[in-house]
Amino acid sequence: MTLDDNSLVSSFISYLLAEKGLSVNTAKSYRRDLRAFNNFLDEVPLREVEPPHIEAFLSYLMEKGLSPVSSRRALSCLRHFYRYLVLKGILEECPTTNIESPKHWVHLPSYLTPAEVDKLLNAPDVSQPLGLRDKSMLEMMYATGMRVSELCNLRTASLNLPERFVRCTGKGAKQRLIPIGAEAVKWTAEYLKRGRRLLLKERTSPFVYVAQKRGKQLSRQFVWEMIRRYAAECGLDKRVYPHILRHSFATHLLQNDADLLSIKMMLGHSDLSTTQIYTHVAKERLKSLHEKLHPRG
Repeated sequence: MTLDDNSLVSSFISYLLAEKGLSVNTAKSYRRDLRAFNNFLDEVPLREVEPPHIEAFLSYLMEKGLSPVSSRRALSCLRHFYRYLVLKGILEECPTTNIESPKHWVHLPSYLTPAEVDKLLNAPDVSQPLGLRDKSMLEMMYATGMRVSELCNLRTASLNLPERFVRCTGKGAKQRLIPIGAEAVKWTAEYLKRGRRLLLKERTSPFVYVAQKRGKQLSRQFVWEMIRRYAAECGLDKRVYPHILRHSFATHLLQNDADLLSIKMMLGHSDLSTTQIYTHVAKERLKSLHEKLHPRG
């Protein structure tokens, strides 16, 4: 936490204890939830949070296997925290106002259609080094279903482009091998050949994707902003964030008859029940098609 974030959280906890009369244990629970949210945000200050950040955090909790009860508690904590910031005049609006509470039924992840994916992946200007980097990143995320943190931590030693696979280090330092398609291989090779070298100049870095400034490792927030910018540029009329490419990866594989166990392994899920959420997405799509196309739908 930055000093500013820590100050906001500490004043909020004091408010809960002194003015709202909450128990010490409840206050500790709120502090834990806010710390988890802050860690998820990476470099986004708590006072600059927008609704998509909170929705992405709730999706992240769902993917981790947290129960709807735990997710609702986390959202309740954020509601109280941001209402407190509004009460104190620190913020003008509460970013949780229109966020629905997770229900007992399964939350279906958002995803892009193949056509929408094509628009997003074709948005970068590949005539420029930065565009080549961004193109490679987008192709890699959609080709592998990597989490954004895994993409930012991806090292050149983990790439095997001739054999078309990548070694990904996920949660708990667990490693998995993920196959990558021809387009991702093509654009990553182009980026390594024509883009990365120009971004690094005379510097070196173990990471595949580097910033233009000093060749530093990219942050999750940078990837978030990059994807949101390209989504706006290509006219996608929905909220687009890094995790939506992971959801799209899994959903499109399932829609094209990939087996659930293979998807689980590629996503790095520890429990098959986490992957099974995508079967609900496929079922909803079939229901929608039936209602739209069947004479008595």
